[in-house]
This record gives sequence, C-alpha cells and structure tokens, in this order.
Amino acid sequence: MTSRRREADHDDLRSRAVRSSRTVRKSVIGLSTLALTVASFIPATTSASAAPTAVTIAEAKAQIEQLEVEASAIDQEWVGVKQELDAGRAKLAAKQVDVKVQTAKVAQVKRQVGQVALAQFQNRNVDTAAQIFFNSDSDNFMSQISTVEKVSENQNTVLQDFQEQQAALAELQHSSETDLATLAEQEKQLAALRAESDAKVAESKKVLARLTEAERAAIAAAEKKAADEARAKAEAAEKASSTGSGTTGTGTTSTTTDTTSGTAAVSGSSRGAKAVAFAKSQLGKPYRFGATGPAAYDCSGLTGAAWKAVGVTLPRTSQTQIGVGRSVSRDALQPGDLVFYYSGITHVALYVGGGQIIHAPNSRSSVKYADVDSMPWAGARRPG
Repeated sequence: MTSRRREADHDDLRSRAVRSSRTVRKSVIGLSTLALTVASFIPATTSASAAPTAVTIAEAKAQIEQLEVEASAIDQEWVGVKQELDAGRAKLAAKQVDVKVQTAKVAQVKRQVGQVALAQFQNRNVDTAAQIFFNSDSDNFMSQISTVEKVSENQNTVLQDFQEQQAALAELQHSSETDLATLAEQEKQLAALRAESDAKVAESKKVLARLTEAERAAIAAAEKKAADEARAKAEAAEKASSTGSGTTGTGTTSTTTDTTSGTAAVSGSSRGAKAVAFAKSQLGKPYRFGATGPAAYDCSGLTGAAWKAVGVTLPRTSQTQIGVGRSVSRDALQPGDLVFYYSGITHVALYVGGGQIIHAPNSRSSVKYADVDSMPWAGARRPG
C-alpha cells in the first residue's frame, strides 16, 4: 500500500470515528436533559441533605445512560468493521488461491518459452535457403517449412501469453499485499473500538459505584418497575389480540390469524408475530458485545436472530438494518417491526404491540421489555 493510500485510509478511519462520536453526543443530550428535569420534580424534604442526594441520583443515572448509549454505538461500529474484516479475509484467501494457480500457470508457460528458445538456438546457424539446398526431398522440406512458420507463430503466441500471465500474477501479488495491509489496519481499529467500549462500560460502573447502596437500589428499583410495567402492557396487548380486540401501533384495530397456531396476532404478517415469539423466548438473556445468540445478544444481534427464525436474513448492524423493508410511521407499528433509536441509529429493538418493544439494551441489563418511547425515536421499518 502506498503512503498516500495509507494516509487516505487513516483519514477515513478518523472521519468515521469523529462522525460516530458527534452523532452519539447529539443523541444523548436528550437523556441528560430528561434526567435533570425529573430531578427538578422530586419533592423536597425537611432534611437539608435530601435535595442534593436526589439530584445526584438523577445526574448519575443520566451519566450512566449516556455512557451506555456511547458503548452501544461503539458496539455497532465494531460489528460493522468486523464484517468488513471477515469479508476482507475471505477475499484474500480466495485471492491467495488464485495466486497459487497463476504461479503454476506462469511456470508452465515459462517451460514452453524455454523449449522455444532451445529450438531457436539449435537452428541458429542454418538459414532456410541453405536447408533447401542441402535437402534432397524438396517437396517434403517445403511441407516442413510451412510447419516451421506455423511453429514460429505459435512461439510468438507463447511469448505473449507468458508476458500476460506474468503481469496477471504480479497484479494478484500486489493486490494481496494491499489487502493484507488493509486487514492489519482494520484489526487495529477493532482493537481500538473494543478498548473504547470497555472504557465506557468501566466508567459507567465507576459512576454507579460512587453512589450509596440505597441510591443504587433506588435506581435498580426504578428500572425494574419500568420493565415490569412494560411487560404487563405487552402481555395485556397480546391477550387483547387473542380475543380479537387488539390494536396495531397506537390506534387502528387489526387482527390476523396465525395459520400455524390458530391464534390471533396483532400483526400485518404471521412472520412478524413469529419473530416476536422468538424474541420473547430470549427474555432474560444477557447483553454481550457483538453477540448474535443463542446465549447472549447485542441489540441488532437480537433483532437479526428473531427474523432469521422466520426465514428472513437482516443485515448485521442497526445502521444497516434500517435500510431493509419499508418505512413505518409511529402510529402504524405492528408486532415484528424494527424500531430504531438515536440520531446515529445506534440502537434497534423489536416492536411487540401495546406500545412496547423487546430489546437487548446494554451490558448492565438483559433482554427485556421497554416502552416504545423510552428512547429518542429515529424510525421504524417492516422487514419481509
């Protein structure tokens, strides 16, 4: 790889990192504002120390959420680079096979060139006129001359073929070297992204550790309450749909029958309902960096696995999954739809009905229900 190419690649990596950082920062401003707003509505007590503690909890929660969002964004970027790395390795492996085949081909043509050169050397002192003079069988010799001319044409073809095959081999070898350099840069980028994500997670743990045990318990209780309420709403919506009174999205009534189970489903397609069923079976499984199941998931790993279970292959990251299917408005959501969050499209979840989603949120949590409006909305798509 030339120095100019390396500089261009480095500039591209830096630009991507800057864009990711900027979009994440824009996305999390709302979280910080929301948390501080909540803190301002916490009732004051007669204790002089109570008010500062309440604000501290809210600020800590906002910091933790911001760090988790940033870590999730890095996770998705890491997955994208990992895909490029894997594709590059496969391409290089195929190219190395081509290099081996081409090397053998060049060696074979080289042997033919050697044979041609030897033949020319052996006949170099006797020209064609002299050979006619000394040959008593002129008719047979003239036939030989015609053959020699044909051989001469073939010799030129062999030499030209050798040059072409040698050039093709050189190009393959150069391309392979370039690919190796690119892979090395991608491996460095993966390591840097992973270290950055780990640092965000570690920082969020430090923020949590600075709180008292009672404050940590309060945050955990609030998160559990939100998850329990989301589960209850989702289960209520599912129960309502099974009696024929369900709603899609946030308004219109629509029920369809799943022919495989004979039950009604709040969905535009049975595949969406089946994707939801798969996601529900993963509830409680841990979030893990870059995981696609079955023991753990990241956000896009869960949505991808849910739709894969019904025969639909989704791209790997949240940023690429938003390009599949068709766009869906907020009030037309149906179970199975993909819901995306934050301006950088750094998180994706699966809509399950009743205004609720199932998602793999972050390393501090597991696959669970949440309100569809619990994060900054970025759009929704319907696969299939």
